[in-house]
Order: sequence, then C-alpha cells, then structure tokens
Amino acid sequence: MRSFYSDYEPAKTVIPTSPEEVQEIIRHANSTKTPLVPVSSGTNLQDTHLPSVKGATVVDLSHVNRILYFDAKNRNAVIEPGVTFRQLEKRCEAEGLRTLTAIDVPADGSVLGTYLEMMPLYGWPKYHPWEMLTMKGFRADGEPFATGQMAMKQDRPDKYSWGVSFAQVARLYCQAQGTLGIITEAAVTLKTATPENQVLFFPCKNIQDAVKALKTFIATEELHEIFAVNKIYLAELLGEKASAALPPWTVVLVIRGYEKEELAYKKKDLGALAKQLGGELVTGISRKAGEKILAEIKLPTGGALHDAGDNQWVPLVTIATASQIKACAGLMQKNSGAIIMPLQAGGCFYYQPDLRFESGNLQKARKEYAAVSGKLMKAGVMFPRPSALIAKQLAAQYSDNFKLLRSIKKAVDPNNIMNPGKLGL
Repeated sequence: MRSFYSDYEPAKTVIPTSPEEVQEIIRHANSTKTPLVPVSSGTNLQDTHLPSVKGATVVDLSHVNRILYFDAKNRNAVIEPGVTFRQLEKRCEAEGLRTLTAIDVPADGSVLGTYLEMMPLYGWPKYHPWEMLTMKGFRADGEPFATGQMAMKQDRPDKYSWGVSFAQVARLYCQAQGTLGIITEAAVTLKTATPENQVLFFPCKNIQDAVKALKTFIATEELHEIFAVNKIYLAELLGEKASAALPPWTVVLVIRGYEKEELAYKKKDLGALAKQLGGELVTGISRKAGEKILAEIKLPTGGALHDAGDNQWVPLVTIATASQIKACAGLMQKNSGAIIMPLQAGGCFYYQPDLRFESGNLQKARKEYAAVSGKLMKAGVMFPRPSALIAKQLAAQYSDNFKLLRSIKKAVDPNNIMNPGKLGL
C-alpha cells in the first residue's frame, strides 16, 4: 500500500465476499475502534485508497464484484464495488453499449469506486457528472442505508430508469467511499456504442490557445469527448517515443454517430470554428493516432501510460478557471505532461498537470509536489480530493468549509473509524 502519497502500511487486510460481510466488518470495527479504509479494484489518481493513520484495516472490496442488474433498453446497470471497467465493458459490448471511462484510471479499476470519487470521465463534457443514479450500502455504524430508488419498495424490473431526480442525497457520499459509509451497490448509466467514430486534432501554439479552443468547440454540443493535452501527454497517448515533432498543445475532438454523413456534417461545422480560431482541424497527427485515442478512451491504460523506466508519474488533480490555468502555466517542469478538459460548458476546467521524478528521489519529489500544490492553491485552483501530502495546507486555506465538513463527519461517524485522516467528504 505504500506509495508516493503515504508511508502507512495497513495493520491488516480483510476480504469480504458479500455486502453482509462488509456490514459485519464495520460493526466489529466500531466495537474495537479500529480504523477502516475501503479499497475496491485497481487504483485511482489520488491516495483515497491508502491508509492515512497507523493501525488501519484495509477492506478489500474486489471480491464483491457482481453485476446485479443490466438493463440494455434503459442503458443502466446495478453493480458492486469490485466490478471493473474491463468487466462492465465486456458486458456492454455484447449489448451494443459502452461504459463511461475515466481519465488515467486503469481498465482494472473499480467502476463504482471511480464514480464515487468523482474522477473525471472522458464523457463529462457531453453527459455531465450524472454517471451514478442511486446507491446503497452501510453507514459508519454498520446500519444499512439507501438513496433514491433503492430506498423505495420496488415492484418493476426497470426500476433504475427514472433518471437522477431522486438521487441528490447520494451526492453527499460522492468523493468519499468509506468516509461516511461503504457503498456496496450502485446504479450506473451506460451509453450506446455508435458505429461511426472519428478523432480530430486541433494543434495550438500554447496553453492559452488550447483553453480558448476548448471553450469554442464545446459550445457546439456536438462532441462526445473533448480535451486538450500538451505534447508530452499526447506522445504517451500515441505511444510515441519522442514528443519534439508534436505541437506544443493539441485539442482532441471525438465525434460519434450512426452515419458517415452525420460525422461529415459535424466535421464541417467544427472546421469552420477552427478557421475562426486561426487554425485547422487535422485527422491524424501521427500514424493511427485516431485509433489509439479511441482505444484509450474505451479502456484506459492508467498510470502505466506515463511511467517510463525509473521515472515515475504523479498527477495533480485540480479544478481551475481559464485565468487560473493561464497564471499557473509556468509552474511545472519542462518534462511534465498535462491534460485539460472543459466542465460546465467551459466555465471551468479539469486541469491535471503532472510531476515526473526518478524513483530514488521520493522525498525530494514529495517536497516539490507540496510546493507546486501550494502555488496552485494560492492562485485559487481547487483540489477536489486532496492527498495527505497537502491536506493541512488546503484545510488551513478553507478552514470554515472544512469545519462544517468535519461536523458532518462527526455526526455520521462518532467513533471516527471510517477513513480517519482523510480530508474531503
């Protein structure tokens, strides 16, 4: 469990195989005041799956991994926390559907865990963060709870097809698997797999041009996926050994549909916008570039995409405005990669620069990570799920907010056994 973010090793690992066993584990932990940290499958981009205190018991949920319900007609499924993207995508393929995947979360990562932690999905610009409809699990005291339709008595098979209007309470549990309770079942949305898919590229001279282009293109509402990457990140997406020949920044646009004529119309519309921006769209930056992008979106590689030999990769997961991104553009190393994705129609952005370092320089890299994070905070950039290395910094900056969050935590988990030491809810 030891990682870039934490040196804490779990005192013990328990592996439940059913929700009932999860409940028993929580109840026992309350009686012994044992800290619990739930882990689903794979990893995410931060340390939410790692202990932040000594003596913690890890609850490995990877064996609670059933697809409980699959509704191809209404495009949703009910899954347990051990279900991986690879597992759900295989089921989707057989039904002409596709799974909404997350940036840099591996194919063997937990779907439920990733969605709960609000890790950014490639489909957010089009579909927005409504990938999880409703859920149930166990509170910090071991008692069962449910939100939305799962809290109601059901007598129909398509019970999770009513949308998200009843699921707002579930948002309290997002970004917090294990902080207020452990979610053992959730209904997630799926999307139709289209027969026609094309990737377009818009080269940019700098990060400011890339952000401007993102805001312009997303306004068309024609794109299924759209993001901007610098040449370091793009080279890794494309499997290129060197990035020198690539543009400094590139906006990647994915259009999908049912007929070639439909895509041709979208491409013509986007091409006109590209000309207004002073550039043009290209269909390929390198050999099979489009195929590689589509393959990555379908089943992401995860952090292994960026690790090379003795060099390690650590992302800084943030939300920022266009002006904040511009102000922070010079903070990162020259060998750092970065990806930007528009949120709220370009009102703000998911901004993920990264830190590259040699394996033997862990302590130096941690200090640099904390220093850069501090400068980003000073510029107003938000860390939606801060790691243990910067938790105190962020809590001090937003002390009133975290005072309220901790009061909620104390009310729900009076024994403080669930994810103790974690900052966010």
